[in-house]
Amino acid sequence: MRKPFLQPQTPTSAIERQLLTVSQLNKDVKSLLEKQIGSVWIEGEISNFIKAASGHWYFSLKDRNAQIKCALFKFKNSRLDFLPKEGDQVVVKGKVSLYEARGDYQLIADYMEPAGLGDLQLKLNQLINKLQNDGLFSSDAKLSLPKIPKTIGVITSPTGAAIHDVLTVLKRRCPMIPIIIYPTLVQGINAADQIINAVKTAESRNECDVLLITRGGGSLEDLWSFNDEKLAHTIAECSIPIVAAIGHEVDTTITELVSDLRAATPSAAAELLSPDQNVLAQKIDILFENLQSNLQQIVLSKKQQLHLAKVKLKAPENKLSQYHHKIENIKQRMFAQQQALLNLSKNRLLNVIHKLERQDPKEQLKLKKQELKSLNEQLNNHFKTILNQHKNELGGLANQLNLLSPLSTLARGYSITKDESSGKILNKKSDFSHGQAINILLSDGKINATVK
Repeated sequence: MRKPFLQPQTPTSAIERQLLTVSQLNKDVKSLLEKQIGSVWIEGEISNFIKAASGHWYFSLKDRNAQIKCALFKFKNSRLDFLPKEGDQVVVKGKVSLYEARGDYQLIADYMEPAGLGDLQLKLNQLINKLQNDGLFSSDAKLSLPKIPKTIGVITSPTGAAIHDVLTVLKRRCPMIPIIIYPTLVQGINAADQIINAVKTAESRNECDVLLITRGGGSLEDLWSFNDEKLAHTIAECSIPIVAAIGHEVDTTITELVSDLRAATPSAAAELLSPDQNVLAQKIDILFENLQSNLQQIVLSKKQQLHLAKVKLKAPENKLSQYHHKIENIKQRMFAQQQALLNLSKNRLLNVIHKLERQDPKEQLKLKKQELKSLNEQLNNHFKTILNQHKNELGGLANQLNLLSPLSTLARGYSITKDESSGKILNKKSDFSHGQAINILLSDGKINATVK
């Protein structure tokens, strides 16, 4: 391979000259830069930032005295969790190279982070990417919060500002909701383990239906306990819905990302968890008014149905009169049949007597007497049978009449009111007048009264 021609030489003759094309020179320079310098970390300020339609980023990285053109291609910049802008101070890792077509010296970047981003932030970003790939941040895994919690569990420091803010908001909005505090450290080496134990304790006791994990603001180091991988899995596996409010609104921890709901501050979390007691009271008043209105409508409807039933119900007098006439007809028919049987029996008896008178022999008389006795028995039996049949029929009709009789109605606790002078039955309010003399018929008698 031909060595790059970089050092100037003084040719002794035209034959000793080694001429290069511009392309060859740029290619040699590019090879030298990439092999001799390779990958570097550079800190500087972004200028001339362009996000091309292809997705590639083109920008310059500068300090007070110099600048270098940079390119960060799409398949690399898509892995970053922020979009840089003009004037941002950043740290870039890349390979020093040369763009041969224009001879521009440049940096082909493969990573970028905001300047001042330390090892903790790098570790956090890597863990976030890992847990996101594992599906811990998926919205499908989130649990729904109860609209009105029966009991709220709070996992936090019992002496911090966060618990004071939470209790103040809950007391103002809905003081009737019980609160259980699971005290833990919120920073330090043992804080993550204590928080994990608190979550597991709350789940095993099953004494609250929502949990709040919270603490006040702090640096990344102060909040690092809430970026613990084991804690993230514990929250994701918890059967109780969890709300997280860690630090200030600008702070974002893994605990908040994996929890079922993130709140900007401890106070905001308390607002999300507790219904406003004034709003609840208004809703209860509205429900009570609706219930009262519905009951009134039902009562009115039943009254209308009762009125229609009263209108359709016929007075029993006509029915009683019909049954009375029917019973009288039956009595008359029975009496007529009895008279006919008696007359028939008398006639037969007279015939027998005449025959006896005409036949003198005692034996004949004895036979006739026996015949007479037999006929008499038949007559009595026949008469008894007919009489029993009519008695049974009369008893059935009497029972039916008794069921329809106003006396039976009176025996069940009802009464019949009549005008004393006319004897008219009064069954409407409009039939009554002040000072009117009335008779109230009861099952065991009559009461005379006056309308006042």
